[in-house]
Amino acid sequence: MTPEERKEKVAALRELHQDYFDLNDLTYAAFIPKTAYRPNGKDELFVTYFPSELERNKDIYLEFVSIDYDAEDPKRTLYLHKYNPHWKEEYELVVSNSGFQRHMIPVSELKVIRDITTIQAKNAIFTLESVDDLPNPDENKTPGLVEALVDINKTLKSIQLTLNSILNK
Repeated sequence: MTPEERKEKVAALRELHQDYFDLNDLTYAAFIPKTAYRPNGKDELFVTYFPSELERNKDIYLEFVSIDYDAEDPKRTLYLHKYNPHWKEEYELVVSNSGFQRHMIPVSELKVIRDITTIQAKNAIFTLESVDDLPNPDENKTPGLVEALVDINKTLKSIQLTLNSILNK
């Protein structure tokens, strides 16, 4: 994969999360997708960072991807690796056969920020029809039924307003 192709794939991955970055004043947040793997002799998953990525002294947001930068998590979970000023001492250094150095960060240290289900819930628009727009189900004019439906409609509208205010924060 060429550097240009990789850059395009990362930009496409970031697009899903850009609204989160923008809403949280993180428009230029470091977003570096990573492959999570279990190294030989280890019991947990890790991601690796090149020293140049950690030397930025910034929090890093990531999503798990394949070696070809295709999203691996169907939920498209966005994670945060909080900047650790002691990364040189605390994260194990591994050197590839071709001589590249990387630091191993346990996936357990990553904080889940959100996933696709959170995004879909925030984008949901809750709408309810008014009782006035519905046909009268009470053909026999049973006392109290229409009034009960009006009360239910008011309650549902209140729930709608509450949910919309919570999800649009």
